[in-house]
Amino acid sequence: MKIAFVTGGGDCAGINSALARAVLHGAGQYGDTFVGIQKAFEGLAADDISAYAVDLTPQKALEFFDAPSTILGSSRFAPYNNASSGAAADKIKENLKKIGVDAIMATGGNDTVLSALGAHESGVQVIAVPKSIDNDISGTDWMLGAHTAIDAAARAFKSASVSAKTHSRISINEVMGRKAGWLAFFSGTASGADFILVPEKTFQLQSLIQDVKQRFDQQGYVNIVASEGMNINPNDPVYKQAVSDNADDLVLKAMLTEKPETDPHGNIKLGGIGMILQRILVGGMNVKMSLVRQSNVGFTLRGLHPNAYDVNLGQRFGRKAVELLHAGESGYMVGVHGMNIRTVPMKEALPQFTLNAMDEDELVSLGVYF
Repeated sequence: MKIAFVTGGGDCAGINSALARAVLHGAGQYGDTFVGIQKAFEGLAADDISAYAVDLTPQKALEFFDAPSTILGSSRFAPYNNASSGAAADKIKENLKKIGVDAIMATGGNDTVLSALGAHESGVQVIAVPKSIDNDISGTDWMLGAHTAIDAAARAFKSASVSAKTHSRISINEVMGRKAGWLAFFSGTASGADFILVPEKTFQLQSLIQDVKQRFDQQGYVNIVASEGMNINPNDPVYKQAVSDNADDLVLKAMLTEKPETDPHGNIKLGGIGMILQRILVGGMNVKMSLVRQSNVGFTLRGLHPNAYDVNLGQRFGRKAVELLHAGESGYMVGVHGMNIRTVPMKEALPQFTLNAMDEDELVSLGVYF
């Protein structure tokens, strides 16, 4: 069997571990050959597929099994759910036939799994491997990259908290998380955050301002962790004042009213909630900007060297994916539940996995604010 790899969406730790083990297991157990497709489905739909195809051997796999990010590059090209790129579906099948590929192993998050489902429904044999530092896909306890990102974010946020305590400041730490706050929750809890702001939970900005001030008065510093997708209600009185004609902070107004970009899947490109919160707290507490510091680890968490958990999980996922392909399966995603690697229909994996699955009393007691 000849298997092609595509690695779509945001990069993260553990992807290369999955590819490497798939190569080592498939070649050793079944005599499979492997080709990596650069730039994911965009490369797979290119006019000249040979320019994007990279042969992957067991020798190469041993060299990159614990490398960060993805050796194949990535893109957010949407060949099956974007009306403007419908012709790409036929091109993909044509290209797979041209280079003699029998099946695909696709690593990615919600959007890549959706594209993999489209490939499956078009007659291509495909198995998906979940990866995302947001850990926001259903059917698996963990996605590749989440553990490594949480470890690094927790260290960074603890460092910021220590500095905030030393200088009697308020520290705001922005982290990724579009619709799910797992990364903020786990890294915030691990770094002793006073307030953890996540997309799943809403609150009044004035209440946050008052509670942050009270905590600052009590302990002399505050540590806040915020997901980039944290929601601000447009009917919130503080928001309405901030975007009004008589707004006091014109920089804040510009940030709140800026029209966001979207990617090919229709997702809004996020980032900047830390700066927005900084200015809201400065104005609401009537303090100097230097008292409230903000940082954004953002893409720093994507290109990290994988920790042992993600190297191991990646290898387990890669091996299972090869086994499923040789069993003739398609349209499934691998996942982990407890200690066991499981198989999940792609359609069941697509719904967002969020903190709403958690007990609210536990969330509140650990710092999630709502």
